[in-house]
Amino acid sequence: MNTQVVLTPPPTPSPSQALSGVLTGSPLYTTFLELLRPWIERVVNDPRVAEGVAQELLGNTEFLYLLTMLSQDMVLRISEDELRNAYKVLHTKFREFDIDIEDSIEIVVEHDLWKLRQIKENFSSFTSMYIDFTTKNPGDAYRYVTILVALTILLIASIEVRSHEKLELLASEIKRLADELELYTLTFMLALEKDKEENKVITTARNLEELKMVLGVE
Repeated sequence: MNTQVVLTPPPTPSPSQALSGVLTGSPLYTTFLELLRPWIERVVNDPRVAEGVAQELLGNTEFLYLLTMLSQDMVLRISEDELRNAYKVLHTKFREFDIDIEDSIEIVVEHDLWKLRQIKENFSSFTSMYIDFTTKNPGDAYRYVTILVALTILLIASIEVRSHEKLELLASEIKRLADELELYTLTFMLALEKDKEENKVITTARNLEELKMVLGVE
């Protein structure tokens, strides 16, 4: 039986945050990249295994320890400009191969930026919301963390891939997971910004389009 591990706040470093650290090459991220190397190679060979790889990593004690260290480093060091720059590197890479992934990566970056702002400026409320979410919805919380880890591996893998075919497979997986991530972003925003009665509406939204209608998001 697989044990579902859900990280408590600060939450798992998000994809473009981890990517930014990898690109800047700090010692902590060098260690992180070395640990991930075998899993990255598996995803490079077949991007469709990213979710399974993420679940394996969430059962790896060394990986979870590094995530805790990275979470602390994110809050202290990472800037919004650095996140944007990480996005630009990826966008340029996919554009060179004539693959449009701009909207999906923007979803990831906006999620990361919003979460970083909450941790830095609204930590108490954000932490309370996140703990409440993980306590009441452990399955959804595990799925959320799985998506973050899978996207992290996919984005790092995309830096190394030189094949158009594999980049298209990576883009397909990134797009699919980014759509799910957007649903979580909206869920967290609703939990923080609406009152308790309005929060109950979230349980009736069966997909991203319905949730956008609830929130009035275009």
